[in-house]
Amino acid sequence: MTTNDGIDGMKAADQDLRQVRYERACWWLRQGIGIVPLKPHSKELQPGYGSQKAHITTPGLASKWFLNTNANLGVVLGGFPGLIACDWDNRQDYEAWSTRVKAETLTERTARGYHVFFFGPGLPSTIGNGCEFKTGGVCMVSPSVHPSGTIYQTVKDVPITSIDSENACTLFPFLSDILRKRQYTLQENARLEKPSTRDTDRGIVGTGIISRIKEVRSIVDEMKAGGVQLLHGGRSVLVGLCPFHDDHSPSLWVNPKSGLWGCNKPECPAAGTHDVINFRAMIRGVSNNDAIKQLAKEFVCESKTMKGWRT
Repeated sequence: MTTNDGIDGMKAADQDLRQVRYERACWWLRQGIGIVPLKPHSKELQPGYGSQKAHITTPGLASKWFLNTNANLGVVLGGFPGLIACDWDNRQDYEAWSTRVKAETLTERTARGYHVFFFGPGLPSTIGNGCEFKTGGVCMVSPSVHPSGTIYQTVKDVPITSIDSENACTLFPFLSDILRKRQYTLQENARLEKPSTRDTDRGIVGTGIISRIKEVRSIVDEMKAGGVQLLHGGRSVLVGLCPFHDDHSPSLWVNPKSGLWGCNKPECPAAGTHDVINFRAMIRGVSNNDAIKQLAKEFVCESKTMKGWRT
């Protein structure tokens, strides 16, 4: 039979855990990461929330969920700044990896293994060597309670390290093949879209024109011109309905400062990380090279430079 003291003790423990969970939720918000509430003792999303649905973006809303209920805490992967969760279900596999690379980045102990977090926009999801390299969806984080009753714990409470494709291949060699194939595809696309000698001689697509376009043409302005309505989605991110798939909740993200954007839906043509030139090309159904010509003509080059231009 449970005594009143026992009940009071459980309530106090629940309240303490809620406080820690709320503080951790606010920490994630300060990193510019979207967070979502999960059902208590579960990885299941609360109705209306998800990587492609609503996110918690303010401490006030975080307080509602994490101070006043036993909701578990989830973070949204991908988008910007490109949060990655490396998930090991087998502790021996994780220990073999961590002994080899000695990565100093946020690390949490889960019910069966470990989560290790990195920032790396545009990297693909894949699996290898006992690790699931996740760059999309939602990941449950500490101090959430696993269905087994185990509470996730932070074991390396250090800043999240940023990695690029080269770093990622060093840390996770199984990424090399998929990144090599992606690079080959990009090179082939660039070769097919290479500007003609005539255009290059005219100075239409010189080495500096792309940088100049990105300086003078805001991605936010380009999206608004393309009919995309943007809302605040975090500290440094705007969100909106993606025009490149049938989107019913904001899955398109854009970082006005960096000029980068993408879609959180993996199967969308806009998944990954893109710039203002890519948006113009996709929204108007033209090649990247034609998008460069259009943007340069509208925002960079003087009319006399454009004489005789063909787009």
